Amino acid sequence: MPDHKQASSQAAFAVLSEGVHAARVEAHRIRHLINRALRLVEESKHKEDIYQVGGDIIMGMPSRLDQIEQKLDKVSYALSIMGKDFLEARLPLSEKRDVEDGVKFGQPPFGGGGGKKSTIEKVAERWKAGHGS
Repeated sequence: MPDHKQASSQAAFAVLSEGVHAARVEAHRIRHLINRALRLVEESKHKEDIYQVGGDIIMGMPSRLDQIEQKLDKVSYALSIMGKDFLEARLPLSEKRDVEDGVKFGQPPFGGGGGKKSTIEKVAERWKAGHGS
């Protein structure tokens, strides 16, 4: 029975990982659509009217998406910690070294964060700049 329990855990881990990664890809696609919509609003002759009618939506979408991405990142991080021993046990020593060297000596994989402005901050700055604030 212990083998069955381990196989179920491995399958559950794989299903959870796949779901989180797929959701992260969809969130990324939504981010591109939001950015495109924000550019269209900023370039519109009717920008003032659009902000009056839907400014709360325009300003709220990026922050809501930030929250979704943060939750997905948190779950991904938890899964990576939970799956570390399982994945480590499956890789041959040479491949483990490749991974460890790549992670240890490589550049931060996702830009390193630090100092980046959120989309909502960028939109607010562009809107303020267009209104002489």
